Parts: sequence; C-alpha cells; structure tokens
Amino acid sequence: SVRTIWPEELAKKITKSKVHQQTPMILDCRNLMEYTKNHIQGAMHFTCSDSAGRRRLQQGKLAVLDFISSKEGRDSLKRLWPKDQAGYEETSPSKEVPKVLPTQNLHLVLNSLNKVDTDPLGGAVSSFHQYKRNLCNPSFQDREKPVGESVRALEGDDGAPLGTPLTPDIENAELSPILPFLFLGNEKDAQDLEIMKNLNIGYVVNVTTHLPLYHAETGSVRYKRLPATDNSKQNLHQYFEEAFEFIEEAHQSGKGVLIHCQAGVSRSATIVIAYLMKHTLMTMADAYKFVKGKRPIISPNLNFMGQLLEFEMDLNSGVTPRILTPKLTGVETEV
Repeated sequence: SVRTIWPEELAKKITKSKVHQQTPMILDCRNLMEYTKNHIQGAMHFTCSDSAGRRRLQQGKLAVLDFISSKEGRDSLKRLWPKDQAGYEETSPSKEVPKVLPTQNLHLVLNSLNKVDTDPLGGAVSSFHQYKRNLCNPSFQDREKPVGESVRALEGDDGAPLGTPLTPDIENAELSPILPFLFLGNEKDAQDLEIMKNLNIGYVVNVTTHLPLYHAETGSVRYKRLPATDNSKQNLHQYFEEAFEFIEEAHQSGKGVLIHCQAGVSRSATIVIAYLMKHTLMTMADAYKFVKGKRPIISPNLNFMGQLLEFEMDLNSGVTPRILTPKLTGVETEV
C-alpha cells in the first residue's frame, strides 16, 4: 500500500539518512517547470506528468527508468528497485519491456496522477519548503536573496546579485562534455587554457556581461560574448541564432566550443538546451533532460525556461526552422 507522510516525517527521514549515508529515494512527479522552480534536495525528476507518457508506460512501450532525468538517478533506481517493479530490463531492444502491473506501487502513483487535473504534488512540496527550507534546492525567488553563510551569491559587474547561488556542488563542478564538440562550463573552466587545448576547444561563448575573454590576446581561441545577466528580465532568446551560428562555425572547423557563464548553471545551460532543440527533434523537456544528465547542476531560471518554451513553439510552428542535417553525433539515442 501507499502511505501518505507529512513534511515533518519526511524531513526527519532525510536528516537521519544524512547521518547514516542512506538517502531515501524521492521521485518528484510534478511538471518540469515546477521541479525547476523548487524541489527537495536529492529529489529526482520523474517525468510522467503528461497523460501520453503515462499511457505509453502503462502499455509497456517505455520503462520507468526512461522517466528519470539523470543517469545518477537511473542507476540509483536500478540498485534500489527490483527490475520487475522498475519496468526495466538490461536486454536487447527486441525484448519487451515489462508492463506495470496493477499490484505494483507505481501503478497506484500513476492512477493518482490520472485522477487529478492539477499538480498533485505542488502543495506538498510548497508545504515542505515552508517547513524545511534548508532541505530544498533554492527556488528562483530564493536565488535573489540567498540565506545562510554556506551560500555565496554571484554578482555582476554592477554589484547586483545574479540568479544562481554558488553552493559547494556548483563551485566544484567540472567541465561537462555535452556532445563530442560541445562543452558546458563555468568561469574556472574558461580560465584553464591547458584543459581547453587538451579538449581541442578553439571557440568560446561567454554568456556574461562582465567576465573577461580570458585568452583573447593569445589568438588561439575565438570568442563570442552574449551580454546577459541571470535575472527575471533578461531576454536571452534574442541571442539564440547568433550563438547557434558561432557553435556551427566551431563544429564545421573541427574545433570544440565551450559555452560558459559564471557558474555554468543557468545562462549557458539555456543556450546549450536551445541549440539541441534547434538541431534535433528534441522537445524542451528532452533537451533539458539530456543536458541535465551530462551536467546535473544545471537549473535555468524560470524566465529562461519560459523563453525555451516559446522557442519550442516557434520550432513546432515553423516560424524558426530546425536544422536536422547533418545529424549531430552523440544524440542518436535521444531523438
């Protein structure tokens, strides 16, 4: 059976698990926008909020693990959840994926999601956020005013706080290869010329107003600055095509390209997600999940997520044409 627990009980379980290093499995079944806005620390995005996806899962056309956004989450689920319950099997594509049986807990979750028109978890997560704010990832509103000494806010050249708090996970993040020629990183990565040379990176997109073009004077790296800040008013969509052309120039020249902002979390991640949408058949959710799997710390602010949704509508309506040839390498299994 499925038992409902209150925020206090969940908070105790999470706090206790940190001591014993046995973190509970938390699946967040809300839509992508709500998950990005705010979620419980360690919660995995379980993308079954649309009826079509749930129907395909129940028909056995998709595995449960296909709905987990990050590779780490899928690996954790495989370890903790028996294969017959996860609806997943390490077999060849020709073999059928096990269906979800009515007796399994997942069936109950899917049924509860089918019975409600509104977001069933929105109120619960909001209550938990109010009760235990320190156990939640910062929401977009919280990012403007980070609380506590463990979070250091990023600042622009005018001293104004930007959107992404600099937590230890973000500070220690390494350069992330998204495609064989496309890399996502932060200010530290943009400064490391040796690593860029080792990765054949000859082009850099700097998505900030204030960070230097660190190695422009060497002549070994070509730069494109997209002057943008990480806030609720910035129009990043206006730079998409300019960025795409620069990335394609790097690709055609046989060089790698680094897309970075200050933390490699919001602005630069938005550009990378948009590029994948432009050059594949990925939806915004598909591209977000793909990049999240390569760089788990990404979290575009809600303003940028909205612009990506608008971009998806433009692509679907033909206002902005997709470029599908030549096919990108490294994404064949995602589209």
